[in-house]
Amino acid sequence: MRETLKKLKADIILSALLCAVLGIVLLLWPEATIDLVCKILAVGLIIMGAVQITSYFTDRSIHPFAGALGLLLVLVGIWIFLRPGSIVSIVPIVIGVILCVHGIQDLKLSFETKENGYGNWWSMLIIAAVSLLFGVICIVNAFGMIKLALRFIGIALIYDGVSDLWIANRAIRAAKAAGETAKALDVEYKEVDD
Repeated sequence: MRETLKKLKADIILSALLCAVLGIVLLLWPEATIDLVCKILAVGLIIMGAVQITSYFTDRSIHPFAGALGLLLVLVGIWIFLRPGSIVSIVPIVIGVILCVHGIQDLKLSFETKENGYGNWWSMLIIAAVSLLFGVICIVNAFGMIKLALRFIGIALIYDGVSDLWIANRAIRAAKAAGETAKALDVEYKEVDD
C-alpha cells in the first residue's frame, strides 16, 4: 500500500506542479505561451511522423499504413508550425478536458477519503466540483475573446494545481491513518496458562 501511495503522490504532485506553472505562464504571457505550445506540439508531431516513416522503411512488417500515417503527421506538424494560430481555438478544449479529468480524479479521492474516515471529506468534494466546473467552462469556451479565455485558463490551471496538491495531501494522510488503525487492530491473540 505504501508503494501505491508513494506513486500516487508523485504522479499527482508532478501533474499539479505542471498545471500550476503552465497556469502562471498563461496568465502572464497568454499569446506567447500558446504560440510556443503550438510550435512544441508541431515539432513533436514532426518527430513522431519521422519515426513512423523511418520505421516503415526499415521494417516492412510494421502496419502497411505506418508510412502514410508518418507522412500525415509530418505534414500536419509543418502546417501547425507555420500557422500556430490555426489550432489556438482547440487549446481551451484540450485544457478543459484535462481539468475535467483532474476534477473527476479529485471527486474519487474525496469519496475514498470519506471511506478512510476523514471528517472534512466534503471540502475536498467542493474543491473537486469547482475544478470540474472550470473544465466545463473551458470546453464550452464561454469567453469569446481568446486573450481573456487564456487568462481564465491560466487561473483555472493554477487553481487545479494547488487544489490537487491539497486534495492529494489529505487523501494520503487519511489512507495512512486508516492503515495505521487497521494495523493496530490486527494483533495476534495469545492465551497464557496460569
